[in-house]
Amino acid sequence: MKIELDLPLKDVLVTQYFGKTKFAQKSTFYTSLGLDGHNGVDFYAKIGMPVKACHSGIVTWAGTDGGGGISVTLASTTKGLGYKTIYYHLSVAKVKNGDRVNTGDIIGLAGNSGKYTTGPHLHLGLKWMRDGVTINYNNGYKGAINPSQYMPNNWDKPNAYHRYYRKGSLLAEVLVRFKNPWLHRQLKKRNKLHLVYDNIFINKITYGGWSFLEAIDDGLNQTTAYLKKSESKDGQASFSSNRE
Repeated sequence: MKIELDLPLKDVLVTQYFGKTKFAQKSTFYTSLGLDGHNGVDFYAKIGMPVKACHSGIVTWAGTDGGGGISVTLASTTKGLGYKTIYYHLSVAKVKNGDRVNTGDIIGLAGNSGKYTTGPHLHLGLKWMRDGVTINYNNGYKGAINPSQYMPNNWDKPNAYHRYYRKGSLLAEVLVRFKNPWLHRQLKKRNKLHLVYDNIFINKITYGGWSFLEAIDDGLNQTTAYLKKSESKDGQASFSSNRE
């Protein structure tokens, strides 16, 4: 069985990856839970941000878990070999046990519920199952495996990297990147000529509608990296409840 996962959030910023990360190696928290390291991927999310189903399936749990708080478990199947994704620390679950959902359906809102959290975020877990029961439970992560390997290419890059999920023209990028002498002069003057080869910077200008000065402003980075200028003007905010 092949696993293919979509993104659970509109805006993606990873705060902790799966496994024996530097943080996990320095902490006794995971060993106290009987884990070798972090058993999922943590995404930054503001309270109320819509959380989407990473795949189609059946809701086998929607309720409150002691450590994970308000959570949802979504199974690809309950018979034979399958997998399930777990969404922890929600503020609200938008589904109930037995619901069938499709990839991209909103299953809850991000939050900060549960015992094992230090701030608003989404913890995404992934486990193989057989007939609804977790397999490989003794793998050091209580059956959890790394979701990253089943995500789209460059899944952990900001929206600007992906042209804000628009179909782009390579020619348009080339024209901005190599055929704009004014841009080269401005970058050279600011010792930022390396940005000519930075996809995120180029896409902010090419597809995001941001000006040169806005695109290089570190103080605006969370806005320009995740929103087109038109979206920002419409009052949208990155990592917020209006980002479906």
